[in-house]
Amino acid sequence: MLMDFPPSVDIVSPLAGHCGKTFAILNRFVSGDMPKTKWLIIVDDDTLISLPRLRALLGCYDASEAVCLGERYGYGLSQGGYSYITGGGGMVFSREAVVQLLQSGCKCYSDDAPDDMVLGMCFNALGLAVTHSPLFHQARPEDYARDYLSHQVPISFHKHWNIDPVAVFNSWLREGSETTVPDPLNKTTKTEL
Repeated sequence: MLMDFPPSVDIVSPLAGHCGKTFAILNRFVSGDMPKTKWLIIVDDDTLISLPRLRALLGCYDASEAVCLGERYGYGLSQGGYSYITGGGGMVFSREAVVQLLQSGCKCYSDDAPDDMVLGMCFNALGLAVTHSPLFHQARPEDYARDYLSHQVPISFHKHWNIDPVAVFNSWLREGSETTVPDPLNKTTKTEL
């Protein structure tokens, strides 16, 4: 399917792997082409996201600080490992976080390395914390306990197998959907970010 993108949307050419593509995006972000853009959001092609909800959440953060936000995972934490933001749920970075990362010289050990984990290693080496938000989701709504989801207004879901992504978006992420979340969720639950 061919899509016409508005002139303000830039598509980054694909490289061999996730990490190579992600670092190309990071470099493009700080290259001067988008000097007034405060936040970089990187999502997979099978991630559904609510931009109005994301904007509301980002209003709680100072874009001039180094902010790395998303669903936090950990690798080898009990053995001195690191935390990272899972790419499928969406990774959000302030310009300052991207600048510090790139100035550090940290890079992919191979173009096809897992980008989210490499970024986690880099931010860990810089001493920059990644901030967990339970509103980003690495999986589909049905992969979570209904009670867990009933107490939040989700920002993203990932993975589209055996689901209708349009129905998931309309039920969980569309504006006003916090009152139309599928039963048996309690429709009177708290809806604040």
